[in-house]
This record gives sequence, structure tokens and C-alpha cells, in this order.
Amino acid sequence: MTPRPASGEAGRDWALVGAGWLALALALTVWLAMDRRPPEWDYANHLERAVHCAQDLGRGDWRAIVERSSFYPPLVPCAAGLLYRLAPSDAAAAQAVILLFLGLGMAATYLLARDVAGSTAGVAAAWIFGSAPFVLYMALRFQLDLPLAAVVALALVAIRRTDRFTRRPASLVAGIACAAGMLVKPTFALYVAAPIVWVLARERSRRSLLGGGLAVGVAATLSLPWYGPRLFGLPMQLANRSVKNAALEGKPETLTSASLGFYPAWLLPQLGLLAVALLLAGLVIAVMRRHGFAIVAFAAPFVVCLLVRNKDLRYTLPLLPAAAVLAGMAAGALPSRARLPVLVVLGLVGAAQVGSTAWELPPPFYLPGLAVPSVLPSPAMRDDWRQRDVLRAIAADGGGRPATVSVVPNHQFFSVSNFRYYAVRDGLPLRFVRAWDGVPLGIDYIVLKSGAIGPTWTAEKIERATAELGRNPSLARVYPVVGDFRLPDGSSATLRVRRVPDGVTATPERLARTLETSLRQQVGTLARDVDNLAVRLEYDADIVHGRVKQVEIAADAATLGELKHPDAATLRVRHLKLVAEDVLVNPFSLEADERATVLNVGRLRLSSAEIGGDDLQTFLAGLKGFRRAHVRLADGAFYFTARQPGADVWALVRFVPVHDRPFALEVQRAALGWVPLPSPLVNWVVRHYDPTPQLKSRLPFPVELGHISVTEQAIRIGE
Repeated sequence: MTPRPASGEAGRDWALVGAGWLALALALTVWLAMDRRPPEWDYANHLERAVHCAQDLGRGDWRAIVERSSFYPPLVPCAAGLLYRLAPSDAAAAQAVILLFLGLGMAATYLLARDVAGSTAGVAAAWIFGSAPFVLYMALRFQLDLPLAAVVALALVAIRRTDRFTRRPASLVAGIACAAGMLVKPTFALYVAAPIVWVLARERSRRSLLGGGLAVGVAATLSLPWYGPRLFGLPMQLANRSVKNAALEGKPETLTSASLGFYPAWLLPQLGLLAVALLLAGLVIAVMRRHGFAIVAFAAPFVVCLLVRNKDLRYTLPLLPAAAVLAGMAAGALPSRARLPVLVVLGLVGAAQVGSTAWELPPPFYLPGLAVPSVLPSPAMRDDWRQRDVLRAIAADGGGRPATVSVVPNHQFFSVSNFRYYAVRDGLPLRFVRAWDGVPLGIDYIVLKSGAIGPTWTAEKIERATAELGRNPSLARVYPVVGDFRLPDGSSATLRVRRVPDGVTATPERLARTLETSLRQQVGTLARDVDNLAVRLEYDADIVHGRVKQVEIAADAATLGELKHPDAATLRVRHLKLVAEDVLVNPFSLEADERATVLNVGRLRLSSAEIGGDDLQTFLAGLKGFRRAHVRLADGAFYFTARQPGADVWALVRFVPVHDRPFALEVQRAALGWVPLPSPLVNWVVRHYDPTPQLKSRLPFPVELGHISVTEQAIRIGE
């Protein structure tokens, strides 16, 4: 380990690092004061969660803080939420958190480089990291990747100072740092796993293994409250989000020569041209001086990122502290008389990168032969994308009542994410959904946009929903336009509201007969092998305005499922009876097209149903992820077994009533093979896999079930 600098030298170094951070923070604050763009996609989602966390903190609802997100841990949003409780603006609080993490990252990078190669290397590395073009770009957005990079740098410092995990207190600190990283983002482990393995492999002693185990144990224990109930679902979520992000960003998804060259080429605008040159020199110096820790911290996760099929620059942002350390080693290896000039040059280059990123001064340019820009420019925008005007129009039209709003476009500055964030921030009782499939069931307001509508992977559904309003005059009549808004990109936004006007000339009796006939026909899209189908209506003269008091659908038996998908799982149900109350249908489509278009349901009640044990097993076998599962009914409960390599997991589960949804699942007993599992722990995990909360949030209307009873033969709903 390189000797620590004297106190005077250390004070000078910290002053230089602090001055660098302060200069960056001031420049970025000026940009933030000028910029008026709405937060896009994940940026808006994180800001929304910060507002929710501030509310949870105000109520002292720690359980809500832990359970609110199914993918992103709570540390960064709740840090912003805590500041928001003290500051007048959630956006200002969020950006303050990002700037503090930038400072933390610079400080940790300085310590790591100083420990490896001395004080000049430390200051150079801190400046290189802080002024890296992509770090600056991400510092202008409330995302988790810059905080992740900062905590990765901090964890690397802590790991290196464990003296190969032979020092117990330092190992404890390393475990705490790793826990913080895991509570920033699940991918944290990728960036520290190889350095930990390297350190343990170098020592290979019992004391080192115990210290490493202590660090891992502390990290696991402190992060368990959030990760414990999610461990089974996170790998699939990570895979799904990777595919989604690849489509969103338009990055290559297969391992080709182009994809393997993606990160090496983009490292130039990520870290900076001069910094990459120093990085290459630093790698040579690190090899010559046998600084394996710094090499492994950068190279191992970089290779993993190369091999991951989809690419995203955010995945390699946490590598930039280690890259800056290697670049700083090259600066520190210069003769003493050249060290001050190189720091001056780094400062000037950093200032140029700030200006080019935030204000396009100097203008960015494309690097010859690589087709990548010198920086990712992000000039401040003063444009108003009118979300607040649309929300005010909805509040004025609806009188402040709760409503469901479909934001059809998925444009980065005009999407459901930033609409939902603004509504949460302003305390509006609005529920937001994306473009609908089929018919706009349960949707009170529709927001449309002309021109650019978003990335290609969402375009088809958006275009289909938009076109339906254009080619279906019956639908357009019950969703009249109540507002038009000009947007900065030259397009226009349109606000429509569900409102059934006068104009139907058919008699109530004719509309009722048409509705019953159409409902019988539409049952075939969701059910087959239907025995004794019955459709009964309760209506009055108000049916000409689409209002039906009650619709009852019953059958002796039916096989249910999404029959438009040939491989969809199906469920055989007997003694089925569904009752929908306060139903709103489109009377114009009944009159003109003889087609039932249900627009809203006040309440849907499953009055009776019977599901046999064999039928339930057949249904589970058709569900992806449950094909190796087995279910057996018992009196009052059912046994669920998940077959897997090694010991199977089984549980005795029962249905329990709850006030906010049709039912919940409770585990009475569970075991892994012959080893019993504690029921409180199992129920803690099961609570996050209970499908009923998700079903409740997706359904646009309340759903009730009759009394649920379980026997060895069947699950019965109703008396």
C-alpha cells in the first residue's frame, strides 16, 4: 500500500478535490436552474418514488418504503425524499442528492488512486471521474447510475483497506459499504465481485476467508429487508428489463463484432479523450507495477459488459471510477515537474467537457472512424411540454374527482411516466395507464399526441389505439375532445373525455336485445365448451345513454382463457356466475354496429364458481414458471409443491379474506424437502408473489368474490 501523504499534503489534495467538485456543482446547478424539460421515463419514475417516500417518511410507514418498489431499492429515492421534506422542491432535493453522490464518487476515487499511486494520481483521478462527459450527462438526471458508481468507488476503497480481509473492523466497514451499494441498485455486485475474489485469492488464509465472510454476511444482513422477499423474482426482472432497455435504446442485442466494439468505442465520450489516453498508459503501468486490484476492478466487469447481449452506456458508468484510477496512475507516474502542468491541463479539459456537455460550447464533434461523439450533449431546454396544462384541464373538467387517464404516447418528454409524476407531486387523485388493448375499459380521459410518439417497441400499440379513435366514429362520439395543446416539437396533444351525449334513436328494448346478443358472441373470445350460457340484463330507459343497471352471465361449465393465444393456459370452471353492476356501454356502437363495447363497470362480482383439483393442476401446467409445480387440495387449504433440482419446496396454503382485495394467500406450513421453514419468513416472501394485489392494481374496476371454501375435491366460490 502506498504510504499516506503528510497532513499538509493531504489537506492540499482535499482542497483541490473539493474545489473541483464545487466548480462542477456550481456549473451543473446553473444548468438545472435554466432547464425546464420534463423528466423522462425512469427519471420520472424515480422522482415519483422520491415523493412517495417523502410521504411514507412523514407517516412513519417503513413497510411501505420497503415494499413500494418491486425492482429498484429505496436508498437513493428515499434520500431525495428525506431532503424533500426539508426543501421546498422535490426536483431540487433530488438533484442535490445526485450532486452529493458526485462528491462522494470523486472523494472515493481520490482515496482509491492515492492509496495505489500517490496524491497526484488521486487528485487527477478525482477530476477525471467528476468531469467525465457521461458522468456530467448523468449528473443532470435523477437516475441511480451515478450514485451506484459513487458507492462502487467507496466499496472498492473499503475492500482494499481490509488488508486482504485480515482486518476485522475494516471488513465490517466493507460489508456496510457493499450493503449500501446493493440498496442503490441490484447490479452493484457485478462491479465488486471480481475485486473481492482477487483479494481473497491473493491471501488464501483462514483469517482472510473469515473476514471476507464477515463482509458478505454484513452486506447480506443489511440488504435482506429489501432483497429477501424478491430473490426469486429479481433474475427474471433483470432479464426482462435488459430486453426492454435494449429495444428502447436501439442497441445491439447479439454478440457481433459491432456489439463487442460498442463499449470500447463509447468509452471515449464516456470518460473523455485525454482520460482514455491516460487510461491506456495507466493499464501498462499497473501491469508493470503489479497493481492487480485496479486492473481487475476495471477489466473484469468491463469484459462482462462486453459479453452481455444488449448494450447500454449506463451499465459501464460504475466502471468509470476504476478507469479514472488507472488514468490517474499515468498522471502520477510523470516526473515531478510535469505533474502540476498535467493537473492544469486536466482542469482545462474538464471545463471544456462541462461546457460541451451542458451548453454545447465548444460544440461536440464526431470522432473520425468511430461514429461516436466527443461528448453526449445535453443543452438546457426552456420548452414547456404542457403536462401541467393538461392536468389542470382534467381537474377543471372533472371537478377534482378521482379519474383514470390513459396517456397513449410514450415520447420521452410526453409519456405516462412524467404525467404520473406531476400528478403525484401535485396531489391529484388520478390513476394513469398506458395505451389500451381492445377497448378503453374504465378510462375516463385519453391523452393523444401527433407526430413522434416514442420508441419503436411501443409504437404499434400506440398507433392502434390512436387509429381506433379515428376510424371508429361510435368510439369518438363518446370520447369528445375537450382540449388541444401545442407542443414544442411542432405536434399537438389532444385531451378527450368519456361523455355519452344524446343522439341514440333506437328504443331501449332494441338496444337491450342487441347488447345481449353481442355479449353472447363475445363470450367466445374468452371461453369455449360453454354449457347452458345465460345472459340476463336489468335496465331501464337510461340504456339509451349506455347505462345498464346489471349484467349477469352464468354457465353450468366453461373453459376460460385468453383463447386468441393458442398456447394460453385454460381453466375449466363449473357453476359459473358473474354479476356486473352499473355497467356503461357505448350505445352508438350498439345502434350502428350491433356490437357491445363496455366502457366501464361499477363493480364485478364472481358470485359462484367451482374449480376441481385436476382442472387447477392442468391450468398451472400451462403457465410459464409453474409447469413443474403441483397442487393438491385439502380441507380448508391446498398443498403447493415447487419441483426443482435437489429438494422440493412445498407449502400448505389457505385463502384468507382481506379488506382491500378479493383474497390473500397465507402459508400455514412450509418446508424445503424435510427441513421445515419458519412460516413468518415464508409469508413475508409469499406476500410479494401473491397475485391479487397486482390484479387489483391492473383491473379498472372493483372485483368481489363470494365466500371461498376448499375441499379435497374442489375450490368453491359462493355459498
